[in-house]
Amino acid sequence: MQNITIPAGENTPYVRCDFQKGVFEFKGASYPEYAREFYDNIVEKLEIYIQNPTAPQTHITFAFTYFNTGTNPPLMTIFKALEKMPADHPLQIEWCYEDGDEDIRDLGEYFNTLTTLPIHLISLPIPEE
Repeated sequence: MQNITIPAGENTPYVRCDFQKGVFEFKGASYPEYAREFYDNIVEKLEIYIQNPTAPQTHITFAFTYFNTGTNPPLMTIFKALEKMPADHPLQIEWCYEDGDEDIRDLGEYFNTLTTLPIHLISLPIPEE
């Protein structure tokens, strides 16, 4: 399966899906006008990968600085798909947020309550300008 790399846009996050290495990253702000359309191809390929992971382990990082309510459904679809990962396949999910960003932290905790997945909340220092 071909990897996916989407540079960050004005209202879309940086996305990297490396299916051979099992590394997936979502970073930045996500408030596309059509969130479902933005995430559809990513979700579709991730669901195929989950059926038969090609990497020895899977590591997913969510490091959003902001996202709108339109991004919630695609993220929930990703988490529900990840719940179907084979039980013997190592899966690590990190939900990163900047120190003091209680909104993004709270959203990570919220997703953690809606899924059986072990989502690790990680506080990161605020980048210096």
